[in-house]
Amino acid sequence: MRDYAIVAIILAAVPFCFFRPYVGILFWTWISYFNPHRYGWSFAYNFPVAQVIAVPTLLGAILTGRQDRQRHMFTREVVLLLILWVWFGITLIHAMNVPLFIGHIDDATDQMLTVSKILLMTLMTVLLVNSRERLHNLLLVIAFSFGVRAIFATVFGYQTGGQFKVYGPPGTFIADNNDFALALNMALGLMFFLTRSESRPLLRRLLWICFFSSIVCVLLSYSRGGLLGLAVAIGLIAVRSKRKLLASTFLFVGVILVMGFATATWKGRMGDFAQGNLDESAQQRLVSWRFAINLAKDYPVTGGGFETFPDVRVFQRYTKEQLPGGFLSTGPHSIYFQLLGEQGYVGLGLFLLLVTSMGLTLRRVRRSARAAAAQWVVPYAYLIETGLVAYLVSGAFLGRAYFDLFYQLVALTVILKILVRQEAFRQVQSAQLSPSVFAAHREEEVIS
Repeated sequence: MRDYAIVAIILAAVPFCFFRPYVGILFWTWISYFNPHRYGWSFAYNFPVAQVIAVPTLLGAILTGRQDRQRHMFTREVVLLLILWVWFGITLIHAMNVPLFIGHIDDATDQMLTVSKILLMTLMTVLLVNSRERLHNLLLVIAFSFGVRAIFATVFGYQTGGQFKVYGPPGTFIADNNDFALALNMALGLMFFLTRSESRPLLRRLLWICFFSSIVCVLLSYSRGGLLGLAVAIGLIAVRSKRKLLASTFLFVGVILVMGFATATWKGRMGDFAQGNLDESAQQRLVSWRFAINLAKDYPVTGGGFETFPDVRVFQRYTKEQLPGGFLSTGPHSIYFQLLGEQGYVGLGLFLLLVTSMGLTLRRVRRSARAAAAQWVVPYAYLIETGLVAYLVSGAFLGRAYFDLFYQLVALTVILKILVRQEAFRQVQSAQLSPSVFAAHREEEVIS
């Protein structure tokens, strides 16, 4: 019965996605992060829900959504994203012509298709989310998609006394406990800062529940990279909060409670990490990082293309060390070394340029918003910034360079940038139409 209900909801959404493509973006986001089909027990489990939503959304945007399209979407971040997308294709073509890399070409081609779908929907998000209301709704979908997952996992942790790791839905980007912790850290800022812009009391309460459940869930993941990312995310939230003293006090009390009620297994795992003791997992990371550096010496421009790390033949050629856990456990274990090994220094450089551009844009957006008296923009910029920093920190220990939530943060940055420009343009128009009113408004700003 559950499978029929899930598939019925997806099929019922198809006409809405076609005639209102923006609704398709919301459904795509919900499916990508919440993965409702993974709650099915039979045919719904592997039902192609993403394709069923994506196709009518794309067709609707082309055929029926002209009035809803975003104009002037080709910002600096979009251009960099397109260049990075092209570079992914170039490195794949290069790998196809290198005999050493022939063993992972099929997997690389599949990964290129997956990444292309993500980037395509990222651009569609920029194209269709063209108002403050739409942006707010999209952020709510992201926050609750991860937040409800966190609530379920927290209940499981409570029932089992925190003795077991929590995981995301199988067969997804967040299936692994480390990836699940990464996603929740990136979503923490959304949940927290949305409470400042959400006017409905019920939704505010639900966001708070999701926020605290996500913190607990990151701890229950037993992820050391997740713990580091959590500390950074909470620290940023405390700094950006209007009530810094209260936030800092809460952070301190939270640390005391964690240390007081954490299980012995959790304390042992985190204690070894804090003391610098390297277990098998940490040793694997060091070996994989050295592999990426050695590979980049021979292929500094293009790297080895997608899925280079799992290719045992290539891995053994560029590392003479014995990999703890065997060569079946090869993996990049870092977004930076993953890009270096798979996309070369050029790909890594483009990624870092994109990240830097996002940081500069978010900073300028906050300044422009204050100048244009658009204070609603500030918490949105903070939540994107918090998610970005959490990704960069936790991602240093996870091979998630093509994580769809990161590229959605890129889209959110671009959308916010465009909306602030539109707000400033309206301010200029208002000044031209009513110069006396505008002058009075500017005088009030100077006085305040």
